[in-house]
Amino acid sequence: MTTDTAGAPPSVVLIDANHAARLVVEQLLADEGVTVHAYARGGEAIRAMDGGVTADLVLVSRHLPDMEAVEVLRRLRALPGRAVLPVILITGDGDDVRRMHALEGGFTDVLLRDRPDHLLPHLRTLLQRHGVQQRARILLVEDSPTMASTTAEALAPLAVEVVAVGDAAAALQRLDAQPFDLVIIDVVLPGPLSGLGLLSALRSRRDDLAELPVLAYSGYDEQARRLEMLRRGANDYLSKPVDADELRARVGNLVRYWRLLQQVRRQYAELARVAVTDALTGLYNRHMLDDLGSRYVHRAWRTGEPLTVMMLDLDHFKAINDQYGHDRGDDVLRAAAQRLKEQVRPDDLLVRFGGEEFALLLPRLGAADAPAQAERLRAALAVRPLAGLPVTVSVGACVWEPPPERARQAEGFASEALRQLLKRADEALYRAKHRGRDRAEIESVADLRP
Repeated sequence: MTTDTAGAPPSVVLIDANHAARLVVEQLLADEGVTVHAYARGGEAIRAMDGGVTADLVLVSRHLPDMEAVEVLRRLRALPGRAVLPVILITGDGDDVRRMHALEGGFTDVLLRDRPDHLLPHLRTLLQRHGVQQRARILLVEDSPTMASTTAEALAPLAVEVVAVGDAAAALQRLDAQPFDLVIIDVVLPGPLSGLGLLSALRSRRDDLAELPVLAYSGYDEQARRLEMLRRGANDYLSKPVDADELRARVGNLVRYWRLLQQVRRQYAELARVAVTDALTGLYNRHMLDDLGSRYVHRAWRTGEPLTVMMLDLDHFKAINDQYGHDRGDDVLRAAAQRLKEQVRPDDLLVRFGGEEFALLLPRLGAADAPAQAERLRAALAVRPLAGLPVTVSVGACVWEPPPERARQAEGFASEALRQLLKRADEALYRAKHRGRDRAEIESVADLRP
């Protein structure tokens, strides 16, 4: 069974007899994308809500022509499904004692009429919660069709998609097939895996599903069972029969937690990408060379396979900047980076070393093949213009072929070996420049000592 309630913008009921003040708040709400149902009298608003007008939040003025705000609150709480609806009192009285009485009387919060901007934090929290919930997909693992239907109906006001399955095996298949924001698990399930077993299977995974929020529920409200579910990694626990308002509140909190975690992960991944990426060319930068380069050296030493390090420098690049400007020079660098990317293998490491200089690490490329690869790279840049300009490149390469007898090296050897290989390649590049540019110079080395 799948339920999918169409999303709609959040809705606010505004009850205020002051026409001018009501217009100010209405505009504030409308600017935030909220549907506003405005009324001048409390009885009118109560009848509308009893007749089907929906609301995620109610704003009510203290004094109304037909009743006081506290009476609106009392009658509102008596309506089906409105017992926990947030109700904010709007008043011109800033007396702290009156404010405390209002909060003790059941109002969610109290806002001063002369500071409508203080409504924005409440409003934006509502919008955030509403938007997150509307996009959420929930997996309900419940073997009772009646209970599954009841739970899905209770979640319908959140405008979430609920996918229901009857056992743990089907749940695991669904989780592998599509993304979910929350799993609701009945503790007692048929089949080899109980709800506790399903929870353990999730928490033992090595992917993102290991941290997917889980709400466990059961008709057996035993402390030992509840504690064991929590110890195994359940984020929350409810007892059947489930109160619909409490279920929605807990589900909303868990979905927001998951979405926030995903957002933090995305931001961290983007920061990590930016930290190792050259902004101009999109290639890796020196930081990634320092990090991955040592691993390339360590692997070559461990396997005995050759490793070639190349340094490439665009010829007469300063003249391009001087004659055509730095913007054109940047275009040339981007084009050169793209041309080089087309010539390297998937496991080669290509980085922008700095300025117009690039570094390239080529695992398993030995002395027999390095000259031909260096020539291919040189020719690839010279064969046609870069950003409309004829450009050549000089290449220096150092081929490292570890000796057959390789002793265990001290910690730090790989970093020092990489430094030496880059230095030898740079010296070869200098020779290529000195001998006329637009050429490649190759040297080989077997013994690298820290």
